[in-house]
Amino acid sequence: MRILAAISLGGLAAGVLDILYAFVVFGPLSYQMSPLAVLQSVAAGWIGRETAGAGGWETGLLGLGTHFFIAIVMAAVFVLAAMRMRALTERPWLWGFGYGLVLYVAMNYVVAPLSAAATGAFPSGVGEVMSRLQDAFSAPRPRDPLQLAGTIFTHTAFVGITIALIAKRFAAPRG
Repeated sequence: MRILAAISLGGLAAGVLDILYAFVVFGPLSYQMSPLAVLQSVAAGWIGRETAGAGGWETGLLGLGTHFFIAIVMAAVFVLAAMRMRALTERPWLWGFGYGLVLYVAMNYVVAPLSAAATGAFPSGVGEVMSRLQDAFSAPRPRDPLQLAGTIFTHTAFVGITIALIAKRFAAPRG
């Protein structure tokens, strides 16, 4: 039960902090996106930007569900690793920060480039997968240094450290 609590609470807390950050930063602080448009941008990973943007609240809810599913998977990976490696819960600030950096790279240089968000379709073969990954690692992302710092901050502080602290509280090996 402790493991499920750690995964659920870690995913929920990280997901809430991360999506609130996106609502503020991509809303009034930069691109003036509505919360619905932010959620649709997440759904675009499944169905492409054009379809997601035209879908109304149905695609917004797909984006919201996707966002929290990913956050729960992120929490599950850390919590399950922490059950086997005591160091992860003994130093949650350090390991949470490091985990957040790994998540930043995974999301921005693997998951997003392989999603349907950029082209409207998933890659259709090894050659296309390799091409998208090569493009992701060679393109400067994001171009705005403040946006880059903010994106790294949200992955490290709001996601990685939050999950690690909750894992320490609920799933640390006892004894």
